[in-house]
Amino acid sequence: MRFTRVLLLSLLLTGALGAQEKPASTRLYAAFGLGFVNLDQRGLGVDVPLGFQLIIPRYRLVASVQALDLALLQQQGRTDARFVRAFTSYGQPACFDTQTGYLVSSFRCGGDTKVLLSLGADLSFIPVETSFFGGKPGKLALGVGYRGLNPRTLYGTLGLLFNGPNGSGTGIRVALGRRFVYVGANWVLPPKRLLGKH
Repeated sequence: MRFTRVLLLSLLLTGALGAQEKPASTRLYAAFGLGFVNLDQRGLGVDVPLGFQLIIPRYRLVASVQALDLALLQQQGRTDARFVRAFTSYGQPACFDTQTGYLVSSFRCGGDTKVLLSLGADLSFIPVETSFFGGKPGKLALGVGYRGLNPRTLYGTLGLLFNGPNGSGTGIRVALGRRFVYVGANWVLPPKRLLGKH
């Protein structure tokens, strides 16, 4: 943990000393994402974070707030032992009723879906202004954050930010915390575009 703090502090100082004055201004965006989340003892699922992102180019900072973080998890432990997943002779997945021996709807082999709500915030620093990923230039961002619920935990972030047309943007984000892992894509739009203004 001490090494991580020293590394983050070094990156912040290096960026601050090497940053040149630029006329770029601070910008606020509406942000949403889609990815996979793994919550220890709760399982794997789909995660949809919704919130805001503030980009401060002068200091190379990105502040994000996930006002609503919606996780949809499948609870494997609640499946009925009567229904079993198997494969047909054609290699297709199927669900069998062990009492009758008949094929049944695949939802019977799935667990219940649990919806978990959370919120969070993080602050990232951009140590590298331009890095290439898949031949596309982007900004590398490293940061720390806090998840407020399900579970409450500090986490570290690693992300790539790409500029899009008309002031929009896309990105890839990884967040790692205690009993919490998130990997996904995110999109940002200027609030006036959400209101249909140009």
